[in-house]
Amino acid sequence: MDIKKTVLVALSMLFFIIGFMMSSVPSEQFVETGSIIAVSIISIPAFYGMWKIYSRRGIAAIMALGVFALIIESIGIHTGFPYSPFEYTMPFGYKLLGTTPWTVFIAWSPLVIGAWLLAQTWFKHRWARFLAYLGILVGTDIILDPGAVARGLWEYTNGGLWFDVPLQNFIGWIISGTIAYLILKLVLKPVIVNGSVAVSKHLWIGSLSLLLSIFLWTGVDAGYELWLPAIVGIIFGNIILQALFKIYATTSQNV
Repeated sequence: MDIKKTVLVALSMLFFIIGFMMSSVPSEQFVETGSIIAVSIISIPAFYGMWKIYSRRGIAAIMALGVFALIIESIGIHTGFPYSPFEYTMPFGYKLLGTTPWTVFIAWSPLVIGAWLLAQTWFKHRWARFLAYLGILVGTDIILDPGAVARGLWEYTNGGLWFDVPLQNFIGWIISGTIAYLILKLVLKPVIVNGSVAVSKHLWIGSLSLLLSIFLWTGVDAGYELWLPAIVGIIFGNIILQALFKIYATTSQNV
């Protein structure tokens, strides 16, 4: 196996193990500092990839997504729209308006970026790209949210059918994800990803944050014996992993 593919597999397994171990660490030992470090590390590949692919427009997109994430999260906490009433129950550093952790700025956008980049490579038709993007984003949350609730990071006031996560939350991700997609369309200069070595050689890096997040939260799900989200995570994570293999293989042939 090629060294980069080996690294991708190793990182996926490492983050799965880290997520699994998180379930056995007392909450008070995994608070502000650990959360900030984890979120920061996972966000680096996505931000680096956006910078290398889109240059200054990529940086502008990161900033725009971060600000939007803080705004929509604050609205959600204070009004219950669009995610359903919820609140953060574990410290994540300074909270805007006393409710919204500043880390939301760097935590959500890497997922959006990964979904965006992969959708650009999978399809040429704009509606197919959009639907694939939403599917990746919501699929990620199906894995992420049950683990986060079980971990005690946040909780939904009225609970929910999907391991204490309400259906409205996933509808909320569709709404916020759609707005984020429009932000990216407005900010980024249209770039044809397929067949462009200058762009695609950084695609797997830009999508790596998404992959690591999926395997991290799959590990958390498994640690809390949330087997259905964990199985979804393993399947979904391997689909993303194979997609990154394909991107890398295409790049290698063109270099």
